[in-house]
Amino acid sequence: DTHMDVYVGGYNNLRLLANGDLHAEGDVIAESTTISSDEKLKENIEIVSNPIEKVEALRGVTFDWKRDGNSSAGVIAQDVMKVLPEAVKEVQGLNDDESHLSVNYHALTSILIESVKELSARVKELEAK
Repeated sequence: DTHMDVYVGGYNNLRLLANGDLHAEGDVIAESTTISSDEKLKENIEIVSNPIEKVEALRGVTFDWKRDGNSSAGVIAQDVMKVLPEAVKEVQGLNDDESHLSVNYHALTSILIESVKELSARVKELEAK
């Protein structure tokens, strides 16, 4: 089978796909989460280039979700796709709705970390003058 669905109150709220992706309608709440990040699991490792330019191309926005009207904050996937396409993925809606883009938010930390390091180096240079 390609997926397993969990229905609550007649609504499909959770889908586990054969590729390991887990889709949840609503928040996923946990005491702790971890993401595999060991160097031995990776190849072609490169430092992010032009991180400040990438950050400047993004918009931090507030918005209301169409599905329930709840307010939130984040980024726009189409903006992220322009500067860090590997952090964006097209996914199918839970109820076989049309597909939409999702953002791997932890991937955004790479450009934030490198931006802070670059800005820190600039500050140190200015302070040395």
